[in-house]
Amino acid sequence: SIITGMIPMKCLSLALLRLLPLCHAIVLEGHGHGGALPEGSNGLPLATHRPGWLARRDELVVDARPQQHGGMLIMQLVLMDAGGYWGKVGSSDRPRWLRSILATNRHHARTHGHAMVLRWKRTLALTEWQQQQCHKSGKSREECIKGWERENFCWEKFPFMVDYLLNSQEFTHMIMLDADAALVRHHVDILGGIAQQMHDQNIDVFLTNEDWLKNGENRINGGVIMARNSKWSEDMFQDAFDAHKLGPKMHKKWRIGETGVMCTSNEQICLNDLFYGHGRQIMQGHMAFESGIVYNRGGCTLKHCWEKISDPSMEALRMTDERLLIVHFMGGSKNFAPEILCGDSLRRFSALHGRRGGRLRLHP
Repeated sequence: SIITGMIPMKCLSLALLRLLPLCHAIVLEGHGHGGALPEGSNGLPLATHRPGWLARRDELVVDARPQQHGGMLIMQLVLMDAGGYWGKVGSSDRPRWLRSILATNRHHARTHGHAMVLRWKRTLALTEWQQQQCHKSGKSREECIKGWERENFCWEKFPFMVDYLLNSQEFTHMIMLDADAALVRHHVDILGGIAQQMHDQNIDVFLTNEDWLKNGENRINGGVIMARNSKWSEDMFQDAFDAHKLGPKMHKKWRIGETGVMCTSNEQICLNDLFYGHGRQIMQGHMAFESGIVYNRGGCTLKHCWEKISDPSMEALRMTDERLLIVHFMGGSKNFAPEILCGDSLRRFSALHGRRGGRLRLHP
């Protein structure tokens, strides 16, 4: 079966006090950029240098790899939205929820010797079929871009992934995190653990479900995607993005085989269609579908979820749940990400487990 069971990695209690200074260590720099949707790298925690291997207009956050080539890469899209919730042109800052998450992930990269890259500039505003639909409905180009904003932002993950699968640095693995996803267990090399499991199962792409929700066990969430640097991974992400660009025309023969999948919504629905549809046999042996409780848990479980959750102990244990490795602060839970990652709850947790946390001095 392509839906493989895994034993979650047992975690020791985290000395969470060490996260406290991370949220105050962000360097604010960059520039704004006009357009139908705002663009700019302002307010991002950028490194002081920009290496030549970066693709497009991407920016480096940190490169803590012990060697100049290979290693693992953390990737996050930080595109500004029309509503300004993800940042505003002309502001010297990004929202605190975003800065706290990026600082947390930067610390994880430094701790375990990984690189971290951000993409702030979109590669494709609209597909041809989207423009045609908007033209038929009488919408302007600006209205059309804003109308397709969410879906097309999600699709930016796939060319982002392909760019670094083909990169001269020859990274062994890449993890694509939504901008609101945080690696929260710094005493565990989360990327290294996933990579080992991928090696043991001989798979190319690691996906997660929404099993933290009552009926989410068989639903893929695109907030955490890890890929092994292989030809199959490269072909699959390129195929899926090509299918998105073609839309209703549908790409009959993909590089990975004949899938019969049409990708006219977001990337998450496309992945679900691939995993459960006609292309299921093609996916077999290449993809693993693992627990969101461990690797992609909704941030609402750290307070209260309005949807029914599969295990009430998640809300009782919160950050003390040893299963938890990655938190996805989706939706309204973004607002309390700084409190969780930087606030008093960390002190209480450390005191509960008898941990003493020293302050870290993080340099840009």
